[in-house]
Amino acid sequence: MKDPILQTYTFEELLYEYHSIAERQKAELEQVEEEADKIELDKEKVGQDWADQMEAEDAAKEAAEEAQRAADPSLDPDNVKWMDEQIQKEKEIHGESFGEDLNLDFNSSEK
Repeated sequence: MKDPILQTYTFEELLYEYHSIAERQKAELEQVEEEADKIELDKEKVGQDWADQMEAEDAAKEAAEEAQRAADPSLDPDNVKWMDEQIQKEKEIHGESFGEDLNLDFNSSEK
């Protein structure tokens, strides 16, 4: 050790300084990694919150559609299927033109 300043330190002090610097670098690296992990978790949380919001909106939309179907029996797929079956049966009996002039929009005032 040719440096006069370093010669004033004991071996233990030099060893402490060496390890202190290494520990600070290690702590800084861990802090950067923790911040990166936090940023990544925040991004995932934002994405999950968005997905939850979209699912809630879809569920609300489906519930509204279901309520509309319940309020309007002509929109119920089972009822529509039954009506189509009845029309087909009547077409077999009364001919292919049966029901062609029917207005199946039960909500309109046209007759």
